Amino acid sequence: MGYVSSLSSTVEAYEPLTTSGDISFSGLGNGTDFSEIIDAIVDSESYQLEEYEDQKEEYEYLIDLMDQLSDEIDEFNDILDDMDEPDEFYSMVAEVSDDQVEVDADGDAEPGIHTISVNQLALNDVWVNMDTAYESEDTVIADEATTLTVNYGGEDITIDVAAGTTLEGLITTINGSVDARDKFEASIMNDGDACYLMLKSCDAGADNNITITDTGSLSGMSAGGFVNTQTGQNSQIKVDGFPPGEGDWIERDSNAIDDVVDGLTFNLKDTTDGDTLQVSVEYDTDDMYDTILEFQESLNAIIEDIQILTGRVTEEQDTDDDSETYTLDSYALDIVYNNIKSILSSSALGFTRYDEETGGDYYNALSQIGFYTDTDEDSDTYGQLLLDEDELEDALDTDAAAVASLFSARAEGESDSEDFQVISVIDGVTGAGEHEVKYTISGGEITSATIDGEEAAIDGQTILATSGDAKGLYLSIASGADGDYEGTARVKQGKIGELSDALDTVTNAETGSLTILIDHYEESVTSLDNQIYNEEKRLDALETSLERKYAALDALLATYTAQGDTLTSLLEAL
Repeated sequence: MGYVSSLSSTVEAYEPLTTSGDISFSGLGNGTDFSEIIDAIVDSESYQLEEYEDQKEEYEYLIDLMDQLSDEIDEFNDILDDMDEPDEFYSMVAEVSDDQVEVDADGDAEPGIHTISVNQLALNDVWVNMDTAYESEDTVIADEATTLTVNYGGEDITIDVAAGTTLEGLITTINGSVDARDKFEASIMNDGDACYLMLKSCDAGADNNITITDTGSLSGMSAGGFVNTQTGQNSQIKVDGFPPGEGDWIERDSNAIDDVVDGLTFNLKDTTDGDTLQVSVEYDTDDMYDTILEFQESLNAIIEDIQILTGRVTEEQDTDDDSETYTLDSYALDIVYNNIKSILSSSALGFTRYDEETGGDYYNALSQIGFYTDTDEDSDTYGQLLLDEDELEDALDTDAAAVASLFSARAEGESDSEDFQVISVIDGVTGAGEHEVKYTISGGEITSATIDGEEAAIDGQTILATSGDAKGLYLSIASGADGDYEGTARVKQGKIGELSDALDTVTNAETGSLTILIDHYEESVTSLDNQIYNEEKRLDALETSLERKYAALDALLATYTAQGDTLTSLLEAL
């Protein structure tokens, strides 16, 4: 975190009004130098100015460090935003038993085995004019202005062709047509001996076929002379044996199919000739490992910056650098630092310790997957989050989903009671953590309900928290005997979301603790600029006053000296 001042004051610098340029001292016989006396007096009176300037330099240094810290926190939050939901944090990989199909997997995919068979690929509709084999692409095919009409999806598209147009010019005209754009395109098919006009639908699929309906007066072609060399068709697949009928298939107008299985995109390369391929989907633990290391590295940069800014550690400097380093004694930054450390060392909000009999969250704290804080004050990484990489690899191999949940769970509601279940929560509204639920059933109906001690809304067999930290928590109550019931509903939030929320309160443009601190110091710099201005003005006035006084004294002493010289001369003449 280097220091480069970027703060500029809006207060104008004081322009000295000293008259020193107009006042000079002739010098006295006794050797008295009044300029040195004046300089010494002004210097002795400049201690307050030096204090202001030193304080301003310190504040500007700290402001720049805080600005840099704020920028780094914002950048870190951008990184967190890209991984604060399970489907963003999860990395999945799919392997296929043969190369007729390739499969891409994203965070929405579930680990497991799928099967796929491909009956046919999606194809574009292709028509070639076989009436004439043109000698070259420069052959003129329009002796006069005419039109070419092609039907696409039941719509006739007419293209104007200018007189003198060549075969190549017709290709350019068709492909440049606004009406034909994204519907069909033209090209030249060259078999080595001659050139043929070819029209092809832009999209594959049975619904994207084209028909040549009128060729106007174009030379060497007619509507009936076009041959459908490839018929547009849909791709046909079965996934996991569905659909079960022998002649039934899932059809799409593309060979990239992403809407059959959540998180999987099937890229069809060839038919499987009646065979069934196996698709294995599993967690990409290597990619998840790299994501976690990125999280650790970025977080440690923030921790180190706060340590340097608050003097917890000393920034390494070049041996030739004699500039002074300042630190900030800030209660607000102490809270930020301690809050980060607390988040890293505590259990994730809404998570419970795992028990083989009752279940729970397999991992509920970063310490369980290899993270720990360096407590060695002599270490270069003191206070930072360190990692036992072998332990993290073991955790990913054991339960990658639990590791991902620890980091990225977001607004996930769970109940610890069989008497009620969480229907939904409101992301960003319902507070993460545990919420105490109490309700009473009388006559088979819910007669009263509270969540975290606050009255909840009742609607049939559901209750809804309408206020407090649990606001938005929506529960379904199982039918039960009359009586009083209580239990705990948990809203889970991973460490990434918890950190992101905490850091948002630091850099918020209006209410952020760091933002307010920077504003305070900038106001202090402005105040110091005013004090420096006034002090420079006072010292300049003092210097001017002293110069005038000593100039008068110098003149008076010069007069006395001249009179003395005169008396001496008279006495010598007697």
